[in-house]
Formats: sequence, C-alpha cells, structure tokens
Amino acid sequence: MEHLTRVLTLLGLGKREMDIYLTLVEKGSLSARELSTHLGIPYTKVYSYLGRLEKLGLVLPERAVRPAKFRAAPPADVYKKLVGVAADVLKSLKPLFDSLQMVYESRYTAVAPTFLTLLRGAERVAELMQEVVTTAEGEVYLAIPFEELVDYRLLAVLSEESKRLSVKILTTERLRAKFDLPPRVDVRIVQEMFGGGAIGAAVTIFVKYGGEVTGLYSNDKFLIEVARTYFDHLWRRAKVL
Repeated sequence: MEHLTRVLTLLGLGKREMDIYLTLVEKGSLSARELSTHLGIPYTKVYSYLGRLEKLGLVLPERAVRPAKFRAAPPADVYKKLVGVAADVLKSLKPLFDSLQMVYESRYTAVAPTFLTLLRGAERVAELMQEVVTTAEGEVYLAIPFEELVDYRLLAVLSEESKRLSVKILTTERLRAKFDLPPRVDVRIVQEMFGGGAIGAAVTIFVKYGGEVTGLYSNDKFLIEVARTYFDHLWRRAKVL
C-alpha cells in the first residue's frame, strides 16, 4: 500500500481518498453517509473526497438510487489510468533529461557501460519486457510465445506506448486473442516459437527451461542487432492478420 499511497500523492490525493477507494473495493457500493460512518470521516467532508476521486475516474457515482451511492472503478482500469498519468509525467520530463544527458556526456567519457543480466522467472522477465518498451525510441519489437507473460500490465503499457512507438508483436495462434490492443499495434502470427524477446534500446531474450521462463537482459549493441535480425526474419514469414 505504501507504493499506492505515493502514486496517489502525486495525483493530489491523500490517505482519506485512498481509504475511501479501498473501502469501496472491499465493501461494494456505499452512500456518503455509510462511508462517513464506516471510516469515521465527517459527513460534510466525504463529498469533497468523493468528488476528487470521481474526477480522476477512481470512483463512479450511482445517482439513480436514493440516497446516491458510489462504487469503486475496477482496479485493472485504475491501474491503466495510473500508467497513463505516469507516462504523461515522464514524457513531459524527457526533454529536460535529454538536455541533461547531453551535458553529462560532454563532461564524462565513460557513459552507459554495457551490461548483461541473467533473468529467472516469468515475473522478472515480464517486468524487463515492459522496461524495454517504455525506454524504446521510435520502434519496439516483441515476440511472446508464453501465456504467463501476457497480463493487463503489459497490455496497458503497450497500449499507452504505442501512441509514440511503432509496436510489432509476434505471437502464436493460441495466444492471439489475449492481445486486445488498438489497431495501431501490428500483430502477426507464427506457428510456434521456442523462445521470445523484446527489442528496443535494450533487449530481453528468454526461453523456457525446466518449466521456468529464463533469459537475459542487455544493452549490448551486437546482441540487439542479432535479435533484431532474427525478429525481421520471422516477421517476414509470419501470418498477417
């Protein structure tokens, strides 16, 4: 909950708003009077908290009933909204950090050393796939053959980042229905893949070994070029939807 509190603070929300949202998730629709009683918040202040939550889309009013009740927006939808807000904030900061990087590179000769990290587990691989997408410039390629890597977090990131990137995805016929993405995202089908990856300014490459997703994450230019060349080879032969 500490991480959620930090994010909501950035949105101008405090502990009271978070308590209200979490209560509505756990208890279902409640009136302002019920929220006041349950949380010990003065009734006269509940509506101001609800108004801020409603404005951000975290709470939905049910005014057809009397007294009016309020329900929590689905947490998956709230996560997508938070991803969008965070992305907007980061994009607004990018020109500043680009300028700082130019200054930094003019002062230091050793910049961005090459790294290579070994990965174990679908959760860690999925996390760094998303990192590759959010740090990419211009275009990003993904090959995803494993169901456990496709969740609402990845789809939210792809949906948002595809507004600024050319996104190409290779997957299998079995997983195609899971990629509920805007038409601007180009998805193609191959019969099978023994492994996959994400390619941008860095690269994540992974396979399944002993039933576990394992792989590597690197910014090595040679590895990125090899991965991109192999992706292009598969892309040309993939089924266009």
